[in-house]
This record gives sequence, structure tokens and C-alpha cells, in this order.
Amino acid sequence: MSYRFFHSQPPVDDRFQLASDQAHHAINVMRYREGDRIVIFDGFGREHDALIETLSKKKLTAKRLETRQFDRSLSRSITIVVALPKGDRQKFLIEKLVELGVTKLIPLATSRSVAEVTPKAIERIEKQIIEASKQCGRNFLMQIASPSSIPQLCNLPDADVLGDQTSDQAETLTAIPNLNVLPKPTAEPLLKLMAHPYDSKVLSDVALESTQPVAIAIGPEGGFSDSEVTQLSESGWQPVSLGPTILRIETAAIAAATIFGIGKHVSAAP
Repeated sequence: MSYRFFHSQPPVDDRFQLASDQAHHAINVMRYREGDRIVIFDGFGREHDALIETLSKKKLTAKRLETRQFDRSLSRSITIVVALPKGDRQKFLIEKLVELGVTKLIPLATSRSVAEVTPKAIERIEKQIIEASKQCGRNFLMQIASPSSIPQLCNLPDADVLGDQTSDQAETLTAIPNLNVLPKPTAEPLLKLMAHPYDSKVLSDVALESTQPVAIAIGPEGGFSDSEVTQLSESGWQPVSLGPTILRIETAAIAAATIFGIGKHVSAAP
């Protein structure tokens, strides 16, 4: 596969104008030249074979050759609600959740949280999502929601917890024949779980249908407080254990994403 670049906008006169980080990567890091072929994906399920026509220091123009709609998503929607760790551990977490096919990430603020999720942090995470998607061949970007507190999470409708690839996409897709088909939202109920190591069912023993959407809330170092566990339980979040040992935040999130996602692909990559 040719190296992939992200561009959310549709082509204009069958041409893409890459700028900023994407153009810099192609021109100065990968050293692409006029006449080279690349793949451009839009984050909404479509990828385009394209031919580089012109280059400058900060811009790249590529002509669209072929477009295909291919969904490498899992058969179920997975939402990870997590009190994010700091620094490199956070970057590692984002990268692996993208690779494992997580549909949506909701940053969670708890009484023991250590990382503050500011607008600048969200912007950084969005860039990390794009870079990880470029590498792993993912065509739908993992969604990043606004940070939520425990009370806010308890009051969120299931539709807002659920990752939905069909949201806000219809207006973005342009009229290329036979390529405007979006994934159908699931009609199965959302299963809401919270990682809690004490007196809980083991996560791998949780029974659900192969396409049933699932969300799992993962607390900070030290876990959820007693009052937070009570609030979540009373709001329909079922406690589950990830095993006999205490896992770090990123390990717990990756383990949950793996248990619910691995082997559940819609189809194989081309």
C-alpha cells in the first residue's frame, strides 16, 4: 500500500490540496516527488489513489485516480471512557486504541484524575488519532468527545455515549457513484460497563451479541472512589474485573478494547 495521508475535504475538480502537517510529512519526511502515487483517506470510510502533480515547500497537489469505500472497522462499536494518563503513556494509549478499532473515546474527569483535558490537549489527541490511523490503515477516525465528569457521564443518553460513524458524515460525502453508503447504526442496546476489581464479574465472561455496542469506563490510578462507583452503578454501569492484578490505566483500556474487538472485524483488509 502506498503511504497514506489524511485530508477530510472532498476533491475539487478531482484534485486534493494537502497543506500543513500532511504536506510537510509527504514533502520533507517521505521525500515524495511529482509523479509519485499516494493514498489519501478522508476519515469517513473513503480512500483515494492519487498522483502527485505539484509540490512546493508547504503544499502538495494530487490528482484523484480512483476512490473506494472500504470500512476496516470492527463489527461492534466500542466506546472507551477513561481518566487519561499523562505524557507518553497517554500518547501510547491513543495510538493503541486507534489500532484496535475503538470507535469513540470519552475523556473522564474523576476525583483522582491527574491529567487535565484542555482544548489544547484535545487538539493534540486529534493529531495523534490521525497519525495512528495513517499507519494502521483505518479509514474511519476514532471519535474524541468532550471531557465528561462522573455526574455528566451518568446523565448522558446512551446515544451520546455510543460511537456512531454515521453522525455528521452525510454532508461531507460528495457524489461519487456507489460510494456514498454509510455504515448502518446498530439497533442493539448499549452495554455499559465499568472497570472495578472488587467483587465483580470478569470482563472476559461478559456475554453479548457479536455486534452489540459496548462502553467501558476506566478510572484513574487508584481507581474510582466509592461514591463514583455508586453513582455509576445506579446509572446502569455494571462493574467488571479485568483480572486478579491491578492494571495501569492504559493497560486496562487496551485489554478491554482487545477483549471486545479482536476477531470481530467486518471484513478483511484488501
